[in-house]
Parts: sequence; C-alpha cells; structure tokens
Amino acid sequence: MNLGARRTILLVNDHPKERETIHRQLTEEGFVVEKATDYQSAVKYLDERVPSVVCLDLTLPRESGYDLCEYIRKQRRLQWVPILVMSERGSPEEMAHAEDVGANAYLKKPFTPERLLRYLSALLDGPQASRPSVRRLRRSDPPPS
Repeated sequence: MNLGARRTILLVNDHPKERETIHRQLTEEGFVVEKATDYQSAVKYLDERVPSVVCLDLTLPRESGYDLCEYIRKQRRLQWVPILVMSERGSPEEMAHAEDVGANAYLKKPFTPERLLRYLSALLDGPQASRPSVRRLRRSDPPPS
C-alpha cells in the first residue's frame, strides 16, 4: 500500500527549488501535495481545508513557521493535524521551541527522501495520542551516515 494514498500534505516553503523537489518526492509516493509559500497563503488554505499533515519550513517571509504552528494549534478543527517542521536549524533550543508551539516532529535539513517518508509514516500512522513528539522522534532517529 502506498503511504500517501488519499492523504493531503500542505507543504509550506518559500524556496522554489526545495519546494518543488519535496513536492515531486511526495507526489511520487502518492500524496496529494498543496503548496504555500508563506504564512498568509498557508492560513488561507487552512481556513478552507484540513490536510492530513502540514510540512513547514521555519524560515518564512514575515511570520515564521513557529507562528504558523501556533495558529494551527489555536484552531479547534486543526488541532489534531500533525505538523512536521523542516529546517536547517537544529539546536536543542529550537527543537524544544518547535515542540512547545505545537510541532510533532522536527526534520533537520538536508534530509533524504527516505527519512522524510519515515517521519511522515510515524506521524500519520496510529491515533493522535500515539503520535511521536519532536523529542521522541529525534531520540529514535538513527545517526546520520
């Protein structure tokens, strides 16, 4: 079975080349991928639809990915949606802050398509209560090769 079958990802990233690379990888796995380039376009999408998961970069024009996490968690109908932060930043403080504002997982760039799919699988499989937090996913992550 395809991991992405009938699942929609909102991909929020303002870097065109990176956004298109991730979009291609995810659509090849069967996901429906909706793209947003900033906080405002993501909020517009989220006001109209509920994705299976939100994948977002922390560095966005104007408002940050942290702001978007907070927005999502304040919306009753979006509270259960898993959030995967993808960032070149990776300090323990930034990861903790991402978790504090509602991220379920933190994927440090650069990453392989396999690692992205493993994180998405962990977020999408099982009930909300069993979804891993940022800290639990990082502890179980194999060392980079």
